[in-house]
Amino acid sequence: MHVTDAQDVRRVSVLKATGLIEAAIDPAFDTGHGSYRLAQAALVVCITEEGHAEIEKLRGQGGAVSASRKKKTSLEPLDYLRKIERSAFPLRVEDPYEISCIGVLKQAGFVDAAISPELAWKDTEGSPQELAVIRRITPFGRAQLARGATR
Repeated sequence: MHVTDAQDVRRVSVLKATGLIEAAIDPAFDTGHGSYRLAQAALVVCITEEGHAEIEKLRGQGGAVSASRKKKTSLEPLDYLRKIERSAFPLRVEDPYEISCIGVLKQAGFVDAAISPELAWKDTEGSPQELAVIRRITPFGRAQLARGATR
């Protein structure tokens, strides 16, 4: 995923420095006035094993995770990407665990999606509800699917 927004480049820099992703960051250069300009772009190559472990750790800290969501822990984000590969888009998703997968896929740049904040209304278990709409699988996501098909 190519990143050009200054705030996103800073985030990529932090994630790379902590070993959670592999990325190439355009070097900052001296402006001639004794200060360095911030990097303008970065290319995120992949999420590292440590990054995936951190994602799983964060998922486990959900606190008020419903019992139905806990039962579905076998579905991984890349499995979910394969599951929706041939879907008609836009795709509306209400399942909390699938929305969690979409969040990971969106952060990785594999899908173009909008995820609503938890809404004020509750489901039958009393949990707040969310909604996600996947507009498309990005070219980066399609490339990931193609890499997985060749293995």
